[in-house]
Amino acid sequence: MDHELYEAVVTGDMATIHEFASRDAASFLQLTTEGDNVLHVTAKYNLKRMTAEIIRIPPLISLVNQKNSKGDTPLHVAARLGSFETAEIFVSCANSGEMETGERVIKMVNGVHDTALHEAARNGHLRIVELLIREDPELPTLVNGAGESPLFIAVDKKHLKVAEFILKDAQVFSFAGRNNMNALHAAVIRSQDEVLRLSSYMTKIRSPMTYLTNMSFKHSFKISSFGPSAIIQAAFQTYFYTEFAILLLEKCLTALSEADELGWTPLHYAIHFGAVDIFRVFLEHVDSSVAHKRDKQGMSIIHIAAREGEAGILEGLAYAFPESWDLQDSKGQTAFHLAVERGKLACVKFILRTDRSHLGFINHQDNQGNTALHLATIHGNNQQIFELLIKDARVDKTATNTEGLTVIDILMLKEFGYFEKTWVTMNLASTGGLQSLEHAINKNGRKTRPTESTTNQQQAETGSDAGTIGAQSNKNPEPIAFRKPSSEQLQNIASINLLVTTLIATVSFAAGFTMPGGYKSDGIEQGMAILSRNSAFRVFVIANALAFCFSATSMFLHYCKSFVEKLDVHAFYTYLTTLLTSYAITAMVIAFVSGTYAVLADTPGLAKAVLSIGCSFFGLQLLVYLK
Repeated sequence: MDHELYEAVVTGDMATIHEFASRDAASFLQLTTEGDNVLHVTAKYNLKRMTAEIIRIPPLISLVNQKNSKGDTPLHVAARLGSFETAEIFVSCANSGEMETGERVIKMVNGVHDTALHEAARNGHLRIVELLIREDPELPTLVNGAGESPLFIAVDKKHLKVAEFILKDAQVFSFAGRNNMNALHAAVIRSQDEVLRLSSYMTKIRSPMTYLTNMSFKHSFKISSFGPSAIIQAAFQTYFYTEFAILLLEKCLTALSEADELGWTPLHYAIHFGAVDIFRVFLEHVDSSVAHKRDKQGMSIIHIAAREGEAGILEGLAYAFPESWDLQDSKGQTAFHLAVERGKLACVKFILRTDRSHLGFINHQDNQGNTALHLATIHGNNQQIFELLIKDARVDKTATNTEGLTVIDILMLKEFGYFEKTWVTMNLASTGGLQSLEHAINKNGRKTRPTESTTNQQQAETGSDAGTIGAQSNKNPEPIAFRKPSSEQLQNIASINLLVTTLIATVSFAAGFTMPGGYKSDGIEQGMAILSRNSAFRVFVIANALAFCFSATSMFLHYCKSFVEKLDVHAFYTYLTTLLTSYAITAMVIAFVSGTYAVLADTPGLAKAVLSIGCSFFGLQLLVYLK
């Protein structure tokens, strides 16, 4: 397109436009590099007067139907950008009778088969939507190349006012959407506040490493500002979408039972997202056929509720559709299996509490022969769930899966620390748990197991993975899977431990000759500590001596360890030194607190403050140990 012409159109230079028209009207037929004609340009900038002037030139009215390189007519561009005034002119041209007969511009589609109404609905331009539907009431029934109706697009883009207008004022309309979804699917999905949904997702994927590698106080403060406003907005959004879902159901109740390409109905999505208010609305309209409908993985709505941890929804389904309680998915798993596997404590508590859970349900075995207790042991997502199950007398602790493994067998084969494995297995055994016969039999004697003296030793010496379990000639794996660090890991632990214990020894040694409160400078007790008769001072002396002795002993063991070659002995020395260092740290803190308390005896308030701060260390230490 000629630069001068383009500039005149954009700036509204009518004199130049008339000059071009008097010179040669064909110059208006030029196109831009994107295939846009002059009416596409006026539509982009919503130039009502310029559009009207160009259309008055008789040969140029046909430009209203002309498409650019993407198949868009000027009306598509106007509908997409919200250029209402130019859109009115294009629609009136289509009805003037001056254009050549053929496909009406209002129903023309672009390269992806979108009509102008699709574009207006996608971008939330309500006035243009009203204009187009008023001009052609059948437009809302048309779908684009992806199978999307204007109503679905409006809901998908969260333009509820546009969607409500189509529902209330259009004579006919389509609910259809992409991937076999309908407008009700989109309404349920979009009912979730995007800020809260994304924050929930980001919370799940965060780890301590993200704080170290992506530390930003500026962005931390910015994120915290979303809190109150996002919660208020989410509350309003939930209310609006619940009312909108009611309106959709009034117009097309069958949409509730339609499944998308994954086999999910709108009810599946309501449960998946925990949209409780919408779920309650749906529950009033669904029957057992919808409740029993399974997705491509064989899961029904009751499986979805248990998997997502929606205990309230699960309870509602249990009493509304009791016959669906025993439903199994394609893996043979019940809702109980999924709740345990995903670590959903609230759902597990409800399932164990409700009278719907009979003995067969609680101990049901899936296609792999695993009960819910097997899955709790294998996945270990929630220690509380495991403890709940082993304490419940109805739970079978002796069941074997298709691999012949009981729960105790799995525990013995899993990687645990020695004390943790001992406590868990003994606790399970005390509540009725048993090893399988094959694992309980020890043909090499009662006191030793063959791989405990051979395979375990070899793995320790070579630093191989402790999770690799050797198999005997009878193909029964031995329960020897204790977590064992490699030689490199032991060396790293020892290096850090040696640094810490050296610092403690240095500090405690210096503190032993620099007593709090100082020394007496005259009299028979010259050179003696001034606070020697103070109880807090005596605690300081004892604690400081213990800190020095523990750290010195740890340093000595580090020296002895340098002559050790066997990995097991190396690990033993590392364990002892780590233990001694932890004792030395504790003693050092006690010495600091008691020494400070002794010299601040004349200011009780400050002394008690120091004592409280010191006690917080022991609380943190206890928390770490129990973790």
